[in-house]
Amino acid sequence: MPIFLTGKNLLVGQLEKLEFGLRELRRNTDVELHERVDLRAWTTLGVGGVATLVARCHSAIAVIQTLDLIASHGLSWVCLGGGTRLIASDRGIRVPVVSLTGELARWEMELDGMIAGAGANLAQVCRATLRNRLAGLESLGYNDHSIGGLVRAWVDGTVRLVGIVDWIEMQRPGREPERWQATKGQQVPAAEDLHRSVVTRVRFRLRPSGLAEIKPRSISPNRTRALRSTGPVFLDSRDATAADLLAEAGCANAAVGGVRLGGPRGNELVAGRSATAIDVLDLCRKSRDRVLAATGVELFSALVF
Repeated sequence: MPIFLTGKNLLVGQLEKLEFGLRELRRNTDVELHERVDLRAWTTLGVGGVATLVARCHSAIAVIQTLDLIASHGLSWVCLGGGTRLIASDRGIRVPVVSLTGELARWEMELDGMIAGAGANLAQVCRATLRNRLAGLESLGYNDHSIGGLVRAWVDGTVRLVGIVDWIEMQRPGREPERWQATKGQQVPAAEDLHRSVVTRVRFRLRPSGLAEIKPRSISPNRTRALRSTGPVFLDSRDATAADLLAEAGCANAAVGGVRLGGPRGNELVAGRSATAIDVLDLCRKSRDRVLAATGVELFSALVF
C-alpha cells in the first residue's frame, strides 16, 4: 500500500520565487494562482488538508508552461484532476498542485466521436453523447469522475475502452506535447508512460445510434449528492476481480470512520462528511489484509496516497 504523497516541501524562499514566476506566467497564459486551498472541496472523496499552492491551468499550453516552471525550480508537483485518483493527506500537500480546468474541462462533439479535456466530468460527457445520439460511453456514466480518471482506469484494467479511445494527449516537463494513437498493434497505452504524464485531452471514437439502443437510465442524473464515491479502489488480479475477492473475504460494506467500501460494483469507496484521508488508508489496509488472509491473493491499490 503506498504512503501519503507529500513530496519535497516548499520552503519560504522557493514559494516566493515560484509565486513570482507563476504571476509572470499568468500575464501571458491561462493560469490562476491560489494559496492555502482546502482540498476537501477539490478531491473526489472530499478528504485532505490544505494545499500550499494551487495552479489552475485553463489550457494545454498553460499545463506545459506551468510544469516547466515548477521543474526549473527543482520541485516535484502533484496533479489534481485528470484522473490522478489522489487521496490527499490530512496534513495537506506542501508541493505545487496543478489543477485542470477551463478548456481542459470541456468537450467538443464530432460526427463520429468527441474530444474531451481530461478534467471534464464523465457523467456530463455521457449525457452529452446521449443527447447527440452517439453510443459507446453510456454504460460508464454512473459516476461523477473525470475523463482523465476514466482513461487511467482503462490502463489499469478496471474498465474496457478498446476500440473507443482514438488518441490521448499527454504532457511531461521539458517536452513537447505527446500524443498516443491507438493502433492494431497497441490498443492500450503503456501504464508507465501514462503515470509519468499529465493527461490533457482524449478523443473517443463513437458510433451513431438511435435513442432506443441507448439506455438513458444508465446515465447518472444531474443532482447534488450527500455522499461522494471513488472509482475502483483495488486493481483486479489475474484470476479474479477485486470485487469478487472482497466479497469472498467478507469486506462488503466494511467501514472505518466516515468511509465505507461498497458502491454499485462492490469495489468503490463511499465517503460522508466526516471522512478523513486516514480513514481511507485504514480501510484500504484492513480490506487488503482480509483478502490476503482469506484468499491468499494480494490486492494492489488503484488510488494514489
